[in-house]
Amino acid sequence: MNFYFLLEDEKSFLKVLPNWLEYMGVDYKRVADIQEVEENNYILQSGQGVTQLVTKVLFDTIDTILLNPGKIDNLIVILDAEELKVEERKSEIIRKINEHYPNREFDFEIVILVCNHCFETWLLGCKGLYPEGEIEKESDFYPFYIHYNIEMNDPERMSVPEGKTETIAKYHFHYLHELLRYKKIRYSKSRPGNIATKDYFNGIVDRVKTTEHLNTFKEFYDFFLQ
Repeated sequence: MNFYFLLEDEKSFLKVLPNWLEYMGVDYKRVADIQEVEENNYILQSGQGVTQLVTKVLFDTIDTILLNPGKIDNLIVILDAEELKVEERKSEIIRKINEHYPNREFDFEIVILVCNHCFETWLLGCKGLYPEGEIEKESDFYPFYIHYNIEMNDPERMSVPEGKTETIAKYHFHYLHELLRYKKIRYSKSRPGNIATKDYFNGIVDRVKTTEHLNTFKEFYDFFLQ
């Protein structure tokens, strides 16, 4: 079995995914080029953002796989829903593939996994991350803290507070950034090492095993454990 991962993400998830695969027991070796694929290998590529992914990189990737028959079993596309509903984002990808390759049958499976709303939404689901007890009103995290309790409520359902003009995905990133900073954990998209640990990943897994939260992470997790 060989995987070709195409991620919308250009930084954080691209760096974290190899660790997550290891924690899930996906004992495959990463290779840089499809010519190097033999058995139990995977390729990891960025789509350079959603616009580039759905207009160019997706089709370049499919063409590469078609030119190397028998090399790849699953093309796994992972991207953010952002302001769309999860099924709308999936339908968008399927529609674009069907338009670009009308009536074409592939000898590999295309799997579309969507983060609702973004990768940081999944990261907010780590069990025990939300502070216990009241926090200082002077804290930069306090406005996020009083807006939404991510421990008791599903992070995927967190909206933007009234009066803010940023997207849900941007708000979730800022929420996570300030929460981790409050807990003295450094995180940035270019340096996500502190959330790439096995303990952090297991905190998200524990969340989906004990609640009905983070359904899109559960879909991602279940795919690799089937």
